Amino acid sequence: MAGSVTFVLKNPTTKKSGVKNQEPKETDTKKPDTNQQTPVLMVFYYKNTQIVVSTGERIAPKHWNKDIKKARETLDNPEGKNLNTRLETHKVNIMNAVRDHLTANGTIHPDKLKTEFVNLLRPKPIDEPKPKTFLGAIQEYIDTTSKAPRTKLSYGTTLNVLKNYDETLNKPLTFDSINMDFYEHFVNYLTYDKNFAKNTIGGHIKEIKVFMDYCNDKGYTTNQGHRHRKFRKIEETAETIYLNDKELETLYKHNFKSNPKLDRIRDLFMIGCYTGLRFSDLSQITTDKFINNGTQLKIKTIKTGETVIIPLHWTIKEILNKYDGKLPRVISNQKFNEYLKKVGEEVKINELITLTRTKGGLNFETTKNKYDLITVHTARRSFSTNMYLADVPTISIMKITGHRTERAFMKYIKVTQEQNAEKLAKHKYFIKPLKVVKRPGKKVVNQ
Repeated sequence: MAGSVTFVLKNPTTKKSGVKNQEPKETDTKKPDTNQQTPVLMVFYYKNTQIVVSTGERIAPKHWNKDIKKARETLDNPEGKNLNTRLETHKVNIMNAVRDHLTANGTIHPDKLKTEFVNLLRPKPIDEPKPKTFLGAIQEYIDTTSKAPRTKLSYGTTLNVLKNYDETLNKPLTFDSINMDFYEHFVNYLTYDKNFAKNTIGGHIKEIKVFMDYCNDKGYTTNQGHRHRKFRKIEETAETIYLNDKELETLYKHNFKSNPKLDRIRDLFMIGCYTGLRFSDLSQITTDKFINNGTQLKIKTIKTGETVIIPLHWTIKEILNKYDGKLPRVISNQKFNEYLKKVGEEVKINELITLTRTKGGLNFETTKNKYDLITVHTARRSFSTNMYLADVPTISIMKITGHRTERAFMKYIKVTQEQNAEKLAKHKYFIKPLKVVKRPGKKVVNQ
């Protein structure tokens, strides 16, 4: 056995005068006071080594049995049994610590072992966690959420905006600060001080609502100010484009053989236009994702985690044959967008597009060539809009795009007033019903 453990009192007897560590003399007329509590010490022996450490426990000497070195378990000492249980636990823990010490060091290092005993018997109290701050809770959410990296990056941007805003205030933001007064002041700050666009402001408001929902769920606050009906995301319809069927046909038929890189970019973009997949999902397409004899594509999307099944458009089948059943290598989002503009320019998709944007409370108009506005996300909008104009049921398109609400889906539909009127004109509501005219021997149908 690697040593032994026993327990003794620091002051087995204590005079009423308060003089400690002194045995009573025969000439003393005052009797020792055995009611005054004294520390219980742990004594460890190992060969010639003795280590003494206070256990942090205390007991009156009259309740201590010095022969068996335990507390008396008597009626006048109801805590004796509990103390003995704790001392026995201390003993077991000390011996375990000694064994671990010997295993790690090969021998006893008294000073080091004593420190280990102190930490074991009288561990330092754990500091109470500091009250969670609003900005601190946001950082915690960003650090622990399982959201996609791009989403976490967006959350970090909003946190930085809030930190900058916080520095302009007389007192720091708290959970209770998030109310309509904050909303109105924060929106004005972003509009006129930061000169942000409407949709940028709306994005920050949306994420603040996400942060507050998290803080509510964690019990950091009960404030529901962010759920006020007027505490809502500010937005304006984004002036984005799509490529219609005719433009896609022109793009697909164009000969890029003199520039193989643009040829591959065009082919990847076409796959996006006829699958509706996000950029992050294009790199996931492998041969094992094609099902039902290569007529469908089954893929679990990265952003939402939903599995979608997409019928293969004939264009995609031809592209796959071109690359022996595989897809061209996907490059970075930034490079993809850069090359797409060159693709659009070469194909002469150069319609002039006027964009209107609200920034810093003012409206701005800019005019650009359409090819300058093409991005990888244009493919997803083109897919949704072209299918919608082809009278494919909305619910069927949403099954592919993965949109959960029709409101979110309709943001992808880029239909002009003229296109909408033309589409409605073909509806039976606007067409004069056929009239059947009866004649002897035959029926003649007139409008």
